[in-house]
Amino acid sequence: MGRTCRKRNMVEQGDIIQIENINDLALVISKNQYNESEKAILCPILKNSCGSTFEIEFTYNEQSYYVVCDSIKQIDLRPRHYSKKGTIPLNKLMYISDMIQAIIDYI
Repeated sequence: MGRTCRKRNMVEQGDIIQIENINDLALVISKNQYNESEKAILCPILKNSCGSTFEIEFTYNEQSYYVVCDSIKQIDLRPRHYSKKGTIPLNKLMYISDMIQAIIDYI
């Protein structure tokens, strides 16, 4: 018989997560298929605007937050403890994706 491999709760695109020992929240921007590797591509979520042209404001728990689209990080979630805090609205996720695409688009 084959072995069953149990993965912990996988993050999904659009999830807002809190990673242990990191003060800021993070937004998962990578697609779910990529996240199955237990790695994720994230943008930080700040409580205060840093004045970047590439930050997008959204409301979460009745407070304004800012996704910093030009500070993308890839992390391995396997050795980290994290918790899901919520999900960003789809229209904001689409705007964030467009903003990132504009940063790295060719020509």
